[in-house]
Amino acid sequence: MLNQSHRFFVFFLLALCVILAAAGPAFALSANQMEALQGLSQEEQLQTLKNLSPSERQEILRRLSPSQRKAMEQKLLEFPSAMEAMEAAPGTAAAEPVRVPEEPEKEEKIRAQGGDTLVVKIGLRDFVPGEQTAESAFQGEKKEGLPKTWYEQRRAQIESQSRSKRAKSKSWMAEEETGPVAERVFDLLGVNVFRLDKDGILVIPGVNEFFLAGLTEEEIALRLSADPMLKDLVIFVTIVPERPETARMIEPFGYDIFEGVPTTFAPATDIPMPADYLIGPGDTIHLQLFGKTNAEYTLVVSRDGTVQIPEIGPKTVAGLNFSELQDRVKNYVENQMIGVRASITMGRLRSIRIFVLGDVNQSGSYTVSALSTMTNALFVSGGVKRPLGSLRDIQLKRDGKLMTRLDLYDLLLRGDTRNDSRLMPGDVLFVPPVKKTVGIAGAVRRPAIYEIKNEKTLRELIDLAGGLLPTAYKERAQLERISVDGTRVMVNVSLTDSADLDLTLADGDVLHIRPVLERLENTVRLAGHVERPGKYQWHEGMRLNDLITGLEADLKPRADLDYVLIKRELPPDWRIEILSARLSRALEVPDSLDNVRLMPRDEVRVFSLIENRAETLQPVIDQLRRQARIDDPERVVSAVGLVAFPGQYPLENDMRISDLVRAAGSLKQQAYKLSAELVRYQVFEGKIRETMRLPVELSAALAGSEKEDQLLRPFDALHIKQIPDWAEQRQVEIEGEVLFPGTYIVGKDETLLDLIDRAGGFNERAFLEGVVFTREELQQKEQRQLDRLRDQLRADLAAISLEQAQQDPQKKEALSMAQGLVQQLESTRAVGRLVIDLPAIVYGVAPDIILQDQDRIIIPNKPQEVTVLGEVNYPTSHVFVTDLSRDDYIERSGGLSYKADKGRVYVIRANGQVIGASTSWFSMDKKTDIRVGDTIVVPLNVDRMRPLYFWNSVSQIVYQLSLSIAAANAVGVF
Repeated sequence: MLNQSHRFFVFFLLALCVILAAAGPAFALSANQMEALQGLSQEEQLQTLKNLSPSERQEILRRLSPSQRKAMEQKLLEFPSAMEAMEAAPGTAAAEPVRVPEEPEKEEKIRAQGGDTLVVKIGLRDFVPGEQTAESAFQGEKKEGLPKTWYEQRRAQIESQSRSKRAKSKSWMAEEETGPVAERVFDLLGVNVFRLDKDGILVIPGVNEFFLAGLTEEEIALRLSADPMLKDLVIFVTIVPERPETARMIEPFGYDIFEGVPTTFAPATDIPMPADYLIGPGDTIHLQLFGKTNAEYTLVVSRDGTVQIPEIGPKTVAGLNFSELQDRVKNYVENQMIGVRASITMGRLRSIRIFVLGDVNQSGSYTVSALSTMTNALFVSGGVKRPLGSLRDIQLKRDGKLMTRLDLYDLLLRGDTRNDSRLMPGDVLFVPPVKKTVGIAGAVRRPAIYEIKNEKTLRELIDLAGGLLPTAYKERAQLERISVDGTRVMVNVSLTDSADLDLTLADGDVLHIRPVLERLENTVRLAGHVERPGKYQWHEGMRLNDLITGLEADLKPRADLDYVLIKRELPPDWRIEILSARLSRALEVPDSLDNVRLMPRDEVRVFSLIENRAETLQPVIDQLRRQARIDDPERVVSAVGLVAFPGQYPLENDMRISDLVRAAGSLKQQAYKLSAELVRYQVFEGKIRETMRLPVELSAALAGSEKEDQLLRPFDALHIKQIPDWAEQRQVEIEGEVLFPGTYIVGKDETLLDLIDRAGGFNERAFLEGVVFTREELQQKEQRQLDRLRDQLRADLAAISLEQAQQDPQKKEALSMAQGLVQQLESTRAVGRLVIDLPAIVYGVAPDIILQDQDRIIIPNKPQEVTVLGEVNYPTSHVFVTDLSRDDYIERSGGLSYKADKGRVYVIRANGQVIGASTSWFSMDKKTDIRVGDTIVVPLNVDRMRPLYFWNSVSQIVYQLSLSIAAANAVGVF
């Protein structure tokens, strides 16, 4: 007979088979497969269910009726194996309540405790009919994201269900106190932050109270989902532990010795046998006789404590230690067997049964070796329970009497095993609860919580912790103590004072020993573009040349010798002040003002001549801004324009315009030295801030004129202009049929005819009508257009259903053509050709072209061919014949292909001009004049791609490809 659980799963598998059979080709099962499923055991059925894909499991659960789903959810909670099999299927209580990332096997999961914070994310189940993921469940978190009709229906449904369930539960709060049930449920959607009380209880107003102490995140989510009011919700939980500060810093001492120990303990059998080992029933004795008689025997101590010695008889040995056993058996042999001597060793030892009780991880009865000691028994039981069990008062009891006590601190701190007594049959190892504990944190060698036994004072506590670290700040430690009235208090103690060290400890005390400050006193810091950055000793009268003694020894190549920044901290509030110096002058003239006298805590920074210093100075600028006040505005100025390193710089005392130029790396070569502009901001009467622009004779200021080299104020900005008509060199390349082809440097207003004139003019082979003029700016613009078209075509292709395209032959053909275009675009690069009429320019009919940097002019040789490209059967070039028309050349190329668009054939002239009919280049007269060097382009019939709905994109792509191919091939210059 099947029990209720088995009957349920048989029913579920039958429903599974029916659903899979009705789900269509994607989930179809044959009749034989359904019969095979019905004949499987419960475990095999579960395994089959587990092997289904998530989408298949999801489809099955979606098709179940509400009552069947409810029954399934309940059974999944009862059967862990089934829950594991269904954990990936959205829409079930076993899968949806929580999915947290799997942690490493050895890492313990976080469990909730009193005071912890819970981040609970709640969404609606079945928000989207059909396919649903964990993410889709949360699409309805905010009310504005919900469909109005669906939202109202779902709200009414939850309210109706909640009212009926509320009547059956005593935990619900009164409706008049908390409002309608559905309102409270919908208010929980989204992210909620709750805090457990001291007992680990979570109170959700208007819902229920949940005792969650000791549960993991997944267990909490399952517990919440089991509540009737929350069962229609999808719940994710994250625990944010809240521990006292001391608990986060230190852990109880000694318990980690039991981590990772084996579950059984068997002492080694090849260790020397201790002389005081007591012989008992079950022990094995190896007896070897030699001399007159040679023999070996294995003797087992019987239950009555005797052994049968051959030729001697039974002898009582139980209760003897190993040394006494050897002496006694030797005497038996030598006295009763003349001329025979004996050697006695121990073989397999007996096992004994002991009890390990109290605060251990696994208390109970254990069978261990007769050589086992108290510590062996502790390891067998998994160790002392953290932090409840005592490590310092482990008791060994025998026949109800206390035999000895073991203090594990002797073993852990001093390696002393003298009290680790050997166990006897029936012994009881008892671990009592821990008694007084104190903690020590901070600058000690072993910060931890210690159990105290005979320790009474702070001095002894520090000894337990291994002593102070050299970095300990002894003058001001703090003792955290629980006062008589139950409040925590702090007591300042000095570890250099004997009276404080002899202060008596109390249960729960925590001694905090802070380290000394990381800051080094009487030091200066060298940073930046130097060989050995770091802190150096400061001494009275120290100057800049004492810190940087030489250029080659201390500085990296290309260091800025004209601007060294010194950041100084001023007591008592340590506000910063900025100084600067010329390092070169400080080294050359030690008595100069540039050889700044350094102070403790100064930072000297050397800059590079090739690296932008704005990023390096930004922290200093930010610090100056943070310390600015209304009576002391931020001491920052700016250098803008033609300086080596434009940006913001710290304002020094008595800083002038020349100092700012020096800080900015001096002027660039194109800077206009005659004048500059100083922009100054000034606040009048605390009401308005006005901007003033002051002209500056820059050359005079840099020459030392006190009148022009003005003192700077906060917010000043110096603008350095550029020399008029300054421009970088422009290079233009001319190739082909000119007398002197090559690269030329051209002026600002130099034209194409000027360049041709400099190149010696044309030779007799020049074909002016086919000139190719390319411009880098146009090439970049065209390339961006090609890239945009390619990306658009890819997006259009991605939007097409491949399944639909394969079902429709016309769509399939269009898709194949579009994919071919994408491949062509991948290998096509824009030319950047500028269409010009060079003969008209030469004869003065058309305007001349002003040259730009990186222009390229190619004068080709006179061609003799006409090229036919595109959708013809044999694209090629033909010798130019005057009487042939466009269609004649197409016929000579094999005629149009089946993909050709014969109504949009066009011609590209040798100079790049596109010729069509009088109204549009897409339709031209068949008798249009064909000239030497022309390219006839037969485009792709884009109407074939109309089923894919991106005709405009394809039209532009085809046209761009044709222009690029014609420019590259028509005149043979690329």
